[in-house]
Amino acid sequence: MKKLKAFPVAFIGLFASASAQALPLGLTDVYQQALQHAPSLAQAQAQYQADAENVNLAESVLLPQVKASGSYAVNDSSIDSQDVTSQSLSLTIDQALYGQSSWALYDQAQLIEKAASIALQQAHQDLILNVAKAYFDVLLAEQNLALSASDLEAKTLQFETAQASAELGLMSRVDVLEARSSLDLAKSAIIQAQNALENTQEALSQISGIDLSQLQAQGLKELTQIGKGIDLNYADKQLEALAGSANLSVNSAQIQYQIAQKEIDVKKAGHYPTVDLKATFSDNQYSDYQAGSSFMDSRSNSIALNLNVPLYSGGGTSSQVRSASQKAIAAQQGLRNARQQAVLQAKTQWRNWQQGLKLIAALREAVKSNDAFVESAKEGYKVGLKSMLEVLTATANQTSARKNLIEAIHNQSLAHLQLEAAIGDLDLQDLQQYEALLQE
Repeated sequence: MKKLKAFPVAFIGLFASASAQALPLGLTDVYQQALQHAPSLAQAQAQYQADAENVNLAESVLLPQVKASGSYAVNDSSIDSQDVTSQSLSLTIDQALYGQSSWALYDQAQLIEKAASIALQQAHQDLILNVAKAYFDVLLAEQNLALSASDLEAKTLQFETAQASAELGLMSRVDVLEARSSLDLAKSAIIQAQNALENTQEALSQISGIDLSQLQAQGLKELTQIGKGIDLNYADKQLEALAGSANLSVNSAQIQYQIAQKEIDVKKAGHYPTVDLKATFSDNQYSDYQAGSSFMDSRSNSIALNLNVPLYSGGGTSSQVRSASQKAIAAQQGLRNARQQAVLQAKTQWRNWQQGLKLIAALREAVKSNDAFVESAKEGYKVGLKSMLEVLTATANQTSARKNLIEAIHNQSLAHLQLEAAIGDLDLQDLQQYEALLQE
């Protein structure tokens, strides 16, 4: 599946370490830690192992059942002729020759193991998505905090300038109040940005198992901008085909439907006869008995073919078949719904991807124009053509445009990964590709 697409994004200005003393935590570093820590993954792995053992259990019923038994007894009676020591050995072999239920249960156990395997794949895919989201959330929060800090620095300088100018009579009190109001808002934005960063770091620490102090000490990488390079091209029919066949939720629903169908066979087996072969070999030996007693050594072998035919069970078997049939219909509708949801998700993420490209391009232009306008407003203010309010508004718009851009980039990265998940093509390679780009 990876051959069908080229990686969509190239990073140009990328990430810088927040700490010169330690290597930054990479995306795959966090993922490898999460692999060892995630309880959902461990749960899925254990469930898979349990279901794999159920296949062996179901198969064991089809194989010969061999039992051996032995005894040693001393009989001390008031009648001398009854005094005896006996030893006996027996070997019994049971082999099911025909049992529709056993074969159906064996086939069903194999399907259940396959379902557990898909669930394990789903757990891996979910972990990739969750790690990527948590990682990118931290990058976004770090950049938002950096922008808020830069904005606070600019607003502080503007307030100090306004205050000094007012003392010289070059600026009105209104301008000072406007600058102070803008500064207070910048301070509140810093508090919000810091809180958001701590929350995202906590979430990343939770999912990866990395100690929060270690995470903060090592730092991540600071998101600045994601650049050009688009080579994704899916037609609607192609998306429908991929999502309808490769999506893991669809695959899981497909297996559940097959399991439900096999359950019908299991219940129908209650109408069919069973045939078993039973072979018994026994050896009885006696000692320490008096002459003339009735004790005699003996050996016996027997082979029996047992046929059991169900005649009437009060309608219970037929009721079980009807119940299983309805459950199969429910599973079939669940499969239909899973396909519809997978196709919808794929189309939605593809649309988000396409619109995200346009949004990022527009926001890049907005950043450029706002940067130019801020410089123009500052120059205009110096010569009296612009008011302090206009300068403050331009600065606020500049910060807002930059924040909107990095948020759009953040959402675009996640849209790509979610699209890959929707078409069943998300794996570690995607994180490795992002990691390689982050290190350029």
